[in-house]
Order: sequence, then C-alpha cells, then structure tokens
Amino acid sequence: MSDPFRIAVLGDLHLCWTETDTAYFNDGSDYDLVLFVGDVAGYSHRQALATHRAIARVQTPKLLIPGNHDGVHVVQLIAEVFGSSAVSDLFHGLQRRRCEQLRGILGEEVLAGYTTHRYRRGETDFAILTGRPHSMGGSRLAFRRYLQSRFGIGSLADSTRRLKELVDRCEAECVLFFSHNGPTGLGYRRSDIWGCDFRPQEGDFGDEDLYQAIDYAKALGKRVLAVVAGHMHHAVKGGGRRQWLVEEDGTLYVNAARVPRIFRQNGHTYHHHVCLEVAGSGVRVEEKLVRG
Repeated sequence: MSDPFRIAVLGDLHLCWTETDTAYFNDGSDYDLVLFVGDVAGYSHRQALATHRAIARVQTPKLLIPGNHDGVHVVQLIAEVFGSSAVSDLFHGLQRRRCEQLRGILGEEVLAGYTTHRYRRGETDFAILTGRPHSMGGSRLAFRRYLQSRFGIGSLADSTRRLKELVDRCEAECVLFFSHNGPTGLGYRRSDIWGCDFRPQEGDFGDEDLYQAIDYAKALGKRVLAVVAGHMHHAVKGGGRRQWLVEEDGTLYVNAARVPRIFRQNGHTYHHHVCLEVAGSGVRVEEKLVRG
C-alpha cells in the first residue's frame, strides 16, 4: 500500500490508559486517526473522567463511540443486564448529564453515534459511519429512554432506519462501519467474534440494526471495507480466546476488545491496539503491541 490512511483502533479501555499511550499517539506514531470503540469506564463515572481527559490530550484526530459502561450509573447498568427497563429509565436524565459532560471534555466532533465522517487522501476516499452508542448486544435496545431523548431512537427498528439514512446520505463509495458492538450474522458459538460466552446456550450477541445497515449499504453498491467494534472481550468466559478478525464477502470484521489492553508478558509491559491501513479500495489489519 502506497501512503495508506492509517487508523489506530483502541478496544474497551476500562481505564487502561496511561501517559505512555498519550505520548505514543502524539509523538511516537504516525496515525491519521484514532478510534475508541467505547467502554472507557469501568463501573465509576468519576474515575473515568480522568481517562477521558487524557484521551482529550491526544492531538491526532479521533472518534469515540460510548459503550454500555460510559456515562452510565452502575445501578442502571445492572438493571439493563437483568432486563429491568423501568429501573434503568429512572437514570436516563443522569445519563444524559454525564454524556454532556463527556462531550464537553472530548468535543462535539469526537463523541460519535449515528454520525458520518469522510476522509480523503489521493485516490483513497472513504467514510466512517458510526453505529448505535451504548449498545449491550443481543436482541434488546439497551438504555431506550436515554436513546429516545437524545437521538429519537425508541426501538431497534428506529435505529435501523437511522443507520440506513446515514448510508443514503453517504456520498463515498467505500465505507467503514464503527460501533461499540459488532453485527449479528457472524456466529453463535461462545468463541465467535461476537458470540455470547456468558450463557450456557451461547448464541449470536451481535446487533441486528448494524447488520441490517451493512447489508443495506452493500445492496446499494457500497464497498464495505471493514466493520470495527469491541464489547465482547477476547478472553472468553470459562477459558479460551475469541476470534477477533473475520473476513466475509470482502469485508473485514474487527473486534479490538483485548481486555485488559495493558498487560505483562515475559517481563515486559505491553499496550494493545489494532492498526488499519486503508489505501484506495483496500484495507489491511494488524494487531500492535507497544512496549510500555
């Protein structure tokens, strides 16, 4: 690839970010864009604010899509896990205030969700379409009350329509989808790229609205170069590793959620991210480990 557009993809941080990362993406690398797939927070919004402020100091252009841990109260998150929408709805005002706080730290142009971003360099011309924020995966619309008040999204059908509208308005022929959770359709086993590893029956835990949007884009003749997300951690519950990279029908599907992304191995500390290189209508993907 000659002069590719280089994108760093950071999986679910869960507070795993240090000044080493800030320095690397400011001075130690030559990326054109940094994507954060969400779940910057653990279970404390207050603790996560310091990490968001550190991310804000990254001078390379960046996009961050909130995950199911971001801007969310721990009781609200537990309520969503157990399907108690009534309890979760009580916190939607707090979630909105917290997300406004994150937007103030990161900037309106950085905090993504149902947005389109176009990039050009020479013969390389593509758009990034960002999916539904705060996704938890599965067949339910998590944080429905907040999504309704913030985006007018009250159902998965609403979300599907909104994502298709992004495709309709996108003038670029080549697109890359960027979301917190990946799409359905890529496997039902616990070790599949977005398979469920916390239920005995396993199952496909991808997002149906994202799948529909990708399928719609291809039907319109768009070239979907890649789909980039996280959420389902590489370490599978009960043991084993998740498949993190799949190629299907000319599209690369990337799950960047190696958790923890900062780890010790053979006496050294490593910081994980995924590198995407886009050139023309081609894309290349590689895992990267940076010595801390």
